[in-house]
Amino acid sequence: DGQDVRTIEGLGAPNAPHPLQAAFALEDAAQCGFCTPGQLMAASALLSTHSNPSDDQIVAAMSGNLCRCGTYPKIVRAVRRAAATLREASNG
Repeated sequence: DGQDVRTIEGLGAPNAPHPLQAAFALEDAAQCGFCTPGQLMAASALLSTHSNPSDDQIVAAMSGNLCRCGTYPKIVRAVRRAAATLREASNG
């Protein structure tokens, strides 16, 4: 009650992707796409509380999502890239 719920559809738009969506595409982290919505939402939750997460924090935050393609290193790179983009945007 009284809480907002954000889904993948609310993260970004095709003509204006969220930095996470753009980073996943640039790092080729979304191979088959099966886990991508969950990965993006877990990453979004992490970045809402940690603007510069360590690799260990990223791995821990993403651990609830299984990737059938095994792109875990690419996912970590994508989250790191998105975090940097979001920090740059907030700094000016």
